Amino acid sequence: MMPHNFGMPLDLFSLCLVGFRIWMLVDAIRRRPPFYWYLIIFFVPLGDFIYFAMIKLPAGGTRSSLSTLATAVSAPGPSLSELELRAKETPSELNKLAFADALAAEQRPLEASERYRDVLRQASDSKEALHGLARSLLALGRPLEATEELSHLMELDSGFRDYSAALDYAEALWQSGQHDDAIGLLTGLVGVSKRINHRMALAHYLKEQGDSATARNELDLALRDFATQPDFVQRRDRRWADRARKLLAELN
Repeated sequence: MMPHNFGMPLDLFSLCLVGFRIWMLVDAIRRRPPFYWYLIIFFVPLGDFIYFAMIKLPAGGTRSSLSTLATAVSAPGPSLSELELRAKETPSELNKLAFADALAAEQRPLEASERYRDVLRQASDSKEALHGLARSLLALGRPLEATEELSHLMELDSGFRDYSAALDYAEALWQSGQHDDAIGLLTGLVGVSKRINHRMALAHYLKEQGDSATARNELDLALRDFATQPDFVQRRDRRWADRARKLLAELN
């Protein structure tokens, strides 16, 4: 009886750790962060806790302090040269994506775009590669090409990465001179999403188009809806509420 009783707390603790890692993995699948976060969760010591601190927790002082702590205790991830070697030795879609994402993170959009195109030659419907390529094209000042990739992505998954791809699509449309299409896209988005940053984006483009009255109305709606959200949502989106109030003050 004694060994069995002494083993129970350890077994329970191990189950909790496994459950926590699965929770973080499910969250990552829902949020669709850059691919390297999956590597961190699985292969970096305490990677699931690092993901929790840097991605899962809401932004603010708590997140910043935990991010600093996570950075201090975490082991370094694969270097760019290591990711390149993996992509060459084992040219799987995942390895190629990891290398492309790392190039994009290093602010090397031209090289990243080439790697994303390589992934798409292998898997034409890779949502991660389509999004990465479009963002790289935007960074290169080629918004019209970015709209083509994002249009394909929207057909596959309009809510990809919690609608962040839709926001990039709106920006690409705007930069390529398709202003009405950008505003129409965001108008549809706020009809299905309650995120304050989505209404904030719509208000921003309405302001840029000169429609200050509608922009003010969208910001008022965003802030009223924000005030009714649960505490954890308000903590997560506080920075967007602050920006909305600032923009509303400018418009007023």
